[in-house]
Amino acid sequence: MTIANHTLGEFVFLATLGIAPSALWLWYYLKKDINPEPKRMVLKVFIFGFFSTFIAFGIEWVLIKAMLDLKAACPRCESVVPQLLGAAGAGRALFALSFIVLAALALVEEWVKFAAARLEIMRSRYFDEPIDAMIYCVIAALGFAAAENIGYIMQNADQAIGIAYFRFISATFLHTLASAILGYFFALSLIHTAKRIWLVSVGLALATVLHTLFNFLIITSERGDHTMASIILLMVFSYFFVLHLFERVKKLSFARIS
Repeated sequence: MTIANHTLGEFVFLATLGIAPSALWLWYYLKKDINPEPKRMVLKVFIFGFFSTFIAFGIEWVLIKAMLDLKAACPRCESVVPQLLGAAGAGRALFALSFIVLAALALVEEWVKFAAARLEIMRSRYFDEPIDAMIYCVIAALGFAAAENIGYIMQNADQAIGIAYFRFISATFLHTLASAILGYFFALSLIHTAKRIWLVSVGLALATVLHTLFNFLIITSERGDHTMASIILLMVFSYFFVLHLFERVKKLSFARIS
């Protein structure tokens, strides 16, 4: 039996490698909750996050297609910009445009991950502590990352182990950090209900900026060692920021609702 050019055994092995980075981070983050969540709920949110990946990719495909159609409708626009702005101005415009495109794609992914978590936990009796908001957002993000990882590994089976390791320390980790930040502000929004939209918007904006910066630095990482150093610095700073948010959220209670 073959599945997309892989035997069943190969498919299971590659899929397991794709899930492994998420499973390891899941084990790490679940330890931060002193009142463990039911395994059934963890699995359901993880699966919601996994399938939300396909929704995000669908939306991203529509956005990218729209941009390509716009470019095709005006084939001369690209050559006109340098003439109007000059070489330096055109370079800055291209930089800004690239960042905006990456931000739009990151925004889609962060919102879809958040929606996947919120859809399930808001109707659950187990969602009874502010820290749960961070934990479940991270779980949904790990499901999302698992689907991404499997896709990359299936397309590059000869480098499967290397890809799994690299995505463990990079993209999968990034997804957890961005979603944890959004999860913190989501928790605040459930406590300070008068500012609910504002707080969720701030969390979504911060998660999107982090995700965008990471993607931008990864894309430009071939330009020199300084870019890789920037990626490491961004991840380390974000990690300690998230640790700080976990400590803060542990002091909160849904009983203090305003």
